[in-house]
Amino acid sequence: MSQRKEKGELRILPGDPRNLGASRVEKGYHFAFEVPEEQHAELLLYRKGEKEPYERIPFSNEHRLGSVAAMTVCGLNGNFSYNYCVNGKVCQDPNATALEGREKFGEPWNPDEHSVRCLIARKPMMNTQPLYHPYEELLIYKLHVRGFTKDSSSRVKHKGTFLGVIEKIPYLRELGVNAVELMPVYEYFEMPPKEEAKTSHLLPPGEEKTEKVNFWGYGNRALYYAPKSSFSATHHPVQEFAKLVDGLHEAGMECILEFSFPPTVGAARAMNILEYYLVTFHVDGFRVIGDGSLAAEAAKNPLLKKTKLIFVGFDAGQIYGGLKPESRNLGEQNQGYQECMRRFLKGDEGSLAGFSYFLRRNPSTHGVINYFAEHDGFTMMDMVSYETKHNEENGEENTDGTAKNDSWNCGTEGPTRKAAIRELRVRQLKNAFLILLTSQGTPMIYGGDEFGNSQKGNNNAWCQDNKIGWIDWNAGKKYPEILDFVKKAIVFRKEHPAFHAGSEPRLLDYKAFGSPDMSYHSQRAWYSEMENTCRSIGVMYCGDYYPKEDGTVDASLYIAYNMHWNARELALPALAGKQIWQVDVDTAKEECFYENGKGPRIKGKMVTVAPRSIMILSGKQE
Repeated sequence: MSQRKEKGELRILPGDPRNLGASRVEKGYHFAFEVPEEQHAELLLYRKGEKEPYERIPFSNEHRLGSVAAMTVCGLNGNFSYNYCVNGKVCQDPNATALEGREKFGEPWNPDEHSVRCLIARKPMMNTQPLYHPYEELLIYKLHVRGFTKDSSSRVKHKGTFLGVIEKIPYLRELGVNAVELMPVYEYFEMPPKEEAKTSHLLPPGEEKTEKVNFWGYGNRALYYAPKSSFSATHHPVQEFAKLVDGLHEAGMECILEFSFPPTVGAARAMNILEYYLVTFHVDGFRVIGDGSLAAEAAKNPLLKKTKLIFVGFDAGQIYGGLKPESRNLGEQNQGYQECMRRFLKGDEGSLAGFSYFLRRNPSTHGVINYFAEHDGFTMMDMVSYETKHNEENGEENTDGTAKNDSWNCGTEGPTRKAAIRELRVRQLKNAFLILLTSQGTPMIYGGDEFGNSQKGNNNAWCQDNKIGWIDWNAGKKYPEILDFVKKAIVFRKEHPAFHAGSEPRLLDYKAFGSPDMSYHSQRAWYSEMENTCRSIGVMYCGDYYPKEDGTVDASLYIAYNMHWNARELALPALAGKQIWQVDVDTAKEECFYENGKGPRIKGKMVTVAPRSIMILSGKQE
């Protein structure tokens, strides 16, 4: 068998079929991809700026092993792009690390055309390492790279790009988050191939189909190894994305990437993709949407042992055999939290027991990600402004999107000038953020919710690459008090370890401090009422159980949650020594946070909580 073929100035050598993709090697450039044995395959080479290949090199039998074709091409300079051709049809390398010809977002294209070509990206030089914040110390901010800064109100130079997100890092740092979760940043197919976009069997004969853009990026088609070209302001997406990861790390923020894997992407390939982003870009974690079995595969992957791996659902007991893992890197996207807490917020019957459970839930085996809103569903402002979905702009006669929103419009559907309703909506948002930031686990904020961004009641904005799907940064001007409140609530959470403990409260005084680590109260101290009609509860944290970083213990805290439409009284447990309860936060007040211990002191045994409001009290020396 010949070991070498001459082709002009190029020398063709057999490749390594185990090394899929294209890469620079000592003798030249190596190419390998999967292709059925019976199909003819060629490597297409293009010169810079040319759309037709200048060289077509067939994969002969000596370059084939099983269903993999592999060769090394010697004599190539670095200024080229490539594709493959299988049975006469052009296709991109599924393992390509960069593309050219995909710089414009939302432009239809055919994979079997020469207009889109693969590049061999130079590995970026990373200046930072993963940060490894523990789940209990994490505060996640989720965003879509394009939608985050595409609107002119973002006032950044590089709108809708990785650089645009970098420009907003000072804002995120000031907000107080320490992790950013990015919706898909890989080369997803936001538009179907041109031939699919032209016709549809659902339309009358001769009528063309208007295809919608897959703005979010979740779908079955993607080139996962390549950062998205249209998210790059510099036309160097690999280097620009690397710069974003470094910028986040330098600001103390983790970078968590979302991946949507259809069943056609097997577990081995999915793990290889995650490993690539970890090794190449030093990202901190992944939110994986796909087959639940991937969680078990990821948990036993040695390379990902310290990397955050977030899934919707998995059986931690089965994965770890009932033992506590060496590294608590698995995380659960806590859908039950969102449903239950929304129901409690609007005062639904039968929601209090679930509220008390999710408020304290913090398993030893894995982290839990708590949220009121994310990409799928109402934003938090829409959660208090709409009761039904308004998805007409999606072009499906409002039949798409869930009908179960667990929302309440506070008296009027949509925008209103009524001051009382506007004030109630703001209070409900403050209540929601305070619930989120006083829950155990990891809070997650969906981009724009912190200042009242709205999608006009659209709860399924997957195809809205416009002002519905983009964040309106001017929204904060309407309700500046929301952003101010969120910043202060984040600081308050960080100041009190009781809200971000390393383990779930046991509801017991297991160290004999005189009070349980966490306890529930009603109109009677030390007695919880969980009846269906109850909409208020007092929760006490014994400060002795929650030491601070400097070794001192936290103050005892009492949170009075009242989601009833009437004021309610709750009993205050007696404090040890000469301590007295003092109000630190009251969402019923215009200025919710009392600065420098100036809140009112409660000398009696009861506290009155205003309708639909939350009070936080702390133990102070009398």
